[in-house]
Amino acid sequence: MQNQVDNKSKFIIKIQDEIVKIKQEPERRRGFMKFELDLMDARREGREEGQLEGIKKGQLKAEEKGKQKLVKFLTSQKTAPSEIVAALVNVYQMTEKAAREYVAEYMKVKK
Repeated sequence: MQNQVDNKSKFIIKIQDEIVKIKQEPERRRGFMKFELDLMDARREGREEGQLEGIKKGQLKAEEKGKQKLVKFLTSQKTAPSEIVAALVNVYQMTEKAAREYVAEYMKVKK
């Protein structure tokens, strides 16, 4: 009897009877329908939040790659670290402190 449903089982009959009762009682039916609609709304909202989060992560990743490329290029051109910091501040609106730390970390990793 694996993977087969016994439609004459007391349990199955009880479930089917309960479904019939629910369909006949407008108040209970409305309650279940509202519950289903609430679940659908929650799923939709969850999907939308997930999509927005994915977009934000993608933007942050792209910005990080841009910073890395800028620092790498300027370093390859033998640009002074202070000028690289200034470029990061101007292009990515970073604070000077954050830009200095970013350049210092890049130089440390490069060695």
